[in-house]
Amino acid sequence: MAQKYAPYGLWESPITADAISQDSVGLTAIFVDPVTKDTYCIEQRASEGGRCVVMSNKTQKEVFGKDFNARTRVHEYGGGAAIAYNGTVYSSNFMDFRIYAAKDGNIKPVTPEDPNKLYRYADFCVHPVHTDLLVAILEDHTNDTPRTVRNSLCVVNSSAATVTSLVSTEDAEVEFYAAPTFSPSGDKLAWQFWKHPDMPWEGGQIYVADVHYNSNTHTLSLSNTKLVAGEANNISACYPLWASNDKLLFTSDESKFANLWEYTRACTKPVLSSVMQQDFCMPSWTLDNYSFALLDENGTKAICVAWRAGRSVLYVVDIATGSYVEIKAESFDFVVVNNVSRLSDYTFVFTGLQSNAPGAAMLCTLTGPSFVPNFQVLRSTASASAAPFPEGIISLPTPLEFKAAGDKTVYAVYYAPNNPAYAGSSIPGEKPPCVLGVHGGPTGLETQHLNWQKQYFTSRGYAWLDVNYSGSSCYGRAYVERLQGNWGITDVSDCIGAIQSPQISSLIDTKRTAIRGGSAGGFTTLAAISLDSSAASKVKFFASATNSYGISNMELFAEDTHKFELMYIIKLLGGTKEEIPKVWHDRSPVYFSANIKTPLLVLQGNDDAVVPPAQSWTIIDGIIKSKGHVEAHFFDGEQHGWRTSGTLKKAIEFEREWYEKSMVRPTVAT
Repeated sequence: MAQKYAPYGLWESPITADAISQDSVGLTAIFVDPVTKDTYCIEQRASEGGRCVVMSNKTQKEVFGKDFNARTRVHEYGGGAAIAYNGTVYSSNFMDFRIYAAKDGNIKPVTPEDPNKLYRYADFCVHPVHTDLLVAILEDHTNDTPRTVRNSLCVVNSSAATVTSLVSTEDAEVEFYAAPTFSPSGDKLAWQFWKHPDMPWEGGQIYVADVHYNSNTHTLSLSNTKLVAGEANNISACYPLWASNDKLLFTSDESKFANLWEYTRACTKPVLSSVMQQDFCMPSWTLDNYSFALLDENGTKAICVAWRAGRSVLYVVDIATGSYVEIKAESFDFVVVNNVSRLSDYTFVFTGLQSNAPGAAMLCTLTGPSFVPNFQVLRSTASASAAPFPEGIISLPTPLEFKAAGDKTVYAVYYAPNNPAYAGSSIPGEKPPCVLGVHGGPTGLETQHLNWQKQYFTSRGYAWLDVNYSGSSCYGRAYVERLQGNWGITDVSDCIGAIQSPQISSLIDTKRTAIRGGSAGGFTTLAAISLDSSAASKVKFFASATNSYGISNMELFAEDTHKFELMYIIKLLGGTKEEIPKVWHDRSPVYFSANIKTPLLVLQGNDDAVVPPAQSWTIIDGIIKSKGHVEAHFFDGEQHGWRTSGTLKKAIEFEREWYEKSMVRPTVAT
């Protein structure tokens, strides 16, 4: 069939909002029963209101009932919702916040009734000897304000359905816990700890303690608690995993890159013989997302995921010698590898994302002295009911580097307009409009995996540009720390610099660029089009903008957000409101709404506890009073991000229509 021509941004595409949202499934976790070796996945299904479902790979059936939602709101972002041990699957239930146990079709609650949903549980580990005892994070919302929520470690007695405290202090209101893990014998427990104002990737610390069992009360207690790694504010240690009863593995960024380390009674030291300038983990926004696992029972080798040029790479690390071998194979085309877990000797599972295919839960077996990989799909996120899209319609990522202010390197990923039905524009000399995506966090990373929302736009003749601005993760600690004290300044200038860079400006119509982002990315979007400090605010540098649940008022955010991020803003802005009141004012877009000349679309969930709806209402009111151009849509039942099919569809269509109205059709008409 002959290719067609049409203006960029107005191409017809088979990638519809219905096709994206209708059967949208995400794999949030994969985990292994260490005794039975059965594997399980957690699927998030948009068609079921975002319900998370534990699926057994063995039976290919749901483990819990149709009214069960395997999700937790610990730290609001959750993770670590389920584990399996010796045929029993334990999971938090989002419907009533209790933990349930399922075995052989029998399901029962193992925590007390909680009609007011005061207690949240996550990140479980089972004692290897007394297997009805679990250690878990307990988040107590009895006093439900960001400054009074209390975090601790608890013991769940699954036989008696009781909960007792294990690690708790008088400072529980400013403390956090993650990743409790028993040694193989059950004689020791390790966990991660941090407290305000740190985030776990800033000053996470690893503790180890001796475990004692009381046979009279059937309870556990700890003694000889010892800090073994990490330092508040300076060194982050994360993801503890026992290699043996005497050796604990974890990641530490003491070298300014998060490499693999080990702790024994003799010493704490790096596993690798020399520093590797790659991060071996992502920031732990969610719980239990391990990036490494043991490959043998003796704990002598580990499979590790590291980040290089914005994508995952695999290494087999010899823990004894500190040497490593990269797994290079044509069959390994995953740009994101998460949730790594050991299955058996030299066999592991993970969730993987590709640039040109849907994500999947994967099984990998390594053979021979050179560790030749064999990959097997356990479960795919590809829709079984949707018609396949035409071959060649996917726009593949092109990683880019450009120089920002101070001759600093900044990273971006470019997606060209692409649709096999079109040869280009019908307008001579036209360059495509561009959507600039700003990731959230801000300590996050926009990866190169297949995202159908991006393809929705590229298949219609838009270019798409993701900017991993200064402060993004997986490029080392120094890159993250570029943003400290500079949030709303450096991220904005990097986004502007990306559009102005020769690599990008030669490819796109720089006068028809939309900036868009959610959460922290929404803040950067608002900052770019409003703040006096932004070079893009008064000249309408961006032709259009979309803010999804973004921050507009720093003081309001510090008062209303959840406990996990309550103090995050202090480092990002460079001090407290009392210390630097002018900075807090000058970085709040709500006070500069009169500057906004760029048409703005606002999308917000009405149940968002991270960035509450007031953040959107205040900026909308300011724009209206200044007679600016704004459109807003609020979604009932949605929290921080879209989970339901209906919202996913509406959000995509609202955004496309907004760009067509504000920067595509007016240009075509002239």
